[in-house]
Amino acid sequence: MTPRAVRRIGRRADRAVSLLFLFLLAGIGARAGRPGRRKLRRIATSDEVRLRRERAERELRARAEEIGRTSPWGPAVRTTLVDTSARGGGRNHLDPHAPKQPALYCVLRLHLHFVVDRPAEDVLGDVRSGELLSWDVPGDDARARLQEPRPARKAVLGTCVSDPSDVTLAALRERPGTLFAWTLSTMYHTVPGA
Repeated sequence: MTPRAVRRIGRRADRAVSLLFLFLLAGIGARAGRPGRRKLRRIATSDEVRLRRERAERELRARAEEIGRTSPWGPAVRTTLVDTSARGGGRNHLDPHAPKQPALYCVLRLHLHFVVDRPAEDVLGDVRSGELLSWDVPGDDARARLQEPRPARKAVLGTCVSDPSDVTLAALRERPGTLFAWTLSTMYHTVPGA
């Protein structure tokens, strides 16, 4: 190898190390303005957020009672309340005009499960904004089935409570009819991002 080739390789290595160092600094800078997981958990368990959560749960349960009284399906055979407090998306460094993402968002979802032999069209007109009606697709494809509700995988804080607690969606599928989930959701607290 000639001395000239050795110098060229050395310059390329210097550039590569400089780029790696630049990416490392950019990554540290991106994390510097974000609150840590421990701080976000402390916020999610604070009295203020707890009160907001309780108010949101009362509102969702009142809507669920209304659905049980007025829908042609009657009351739900199982309800599942999922509370998720999760870290927001962070800053978009590639698009300076992108909207800011929250540092923390808290979402409450109430899943009402029904097993009925009536078509979904019977209740579609009653579904409001912030609500979702979904159901098992006929057949054996497990990917097309409703999944057991659970908090987000990377949640800072998450809970999931079903009533009755011993009834699974698999058990509900054994009943004659189609399994439906009517999901009510509300975002009850956010912490603005940097």
